[in-house]
Amino acid sequence: MLFVAEHTHPASECPMIMLGGKDMIKELFSEEHINSAGIELVGAYMSCPNDEGAYHKGYFIVEASDEGTIKNFFGTMKVELREVKPFSEIAKTL
Repeated sequence: MLFVAEHTHPASECPMIMLGGKDMIKELFSEEHINSAGIELVGAYMSCPNDEGAYHKGYFIVEASDEGTIKNFFGTMKVELREVKPFSEIAKTL
């Protein structure tokens, strides 16, 4: 199954500026962690405006057997999950 996982945090709380945050991100998205989690990370995209009052958003395209597998992968990082299908499959039903 294919999912979009969306993560949002205030720019002021970005892991990249927090103590140990860069290491946490590197570990979370390491090839070893991805493989051991049983997911395929199809794509990962970030919107990080320079405005300190803005929110950063991450969009992750993930293939996994179920939502629980993805939630386990992200651990304490809060994500909103939505199952998606290629538009070409949906268009066939029109």
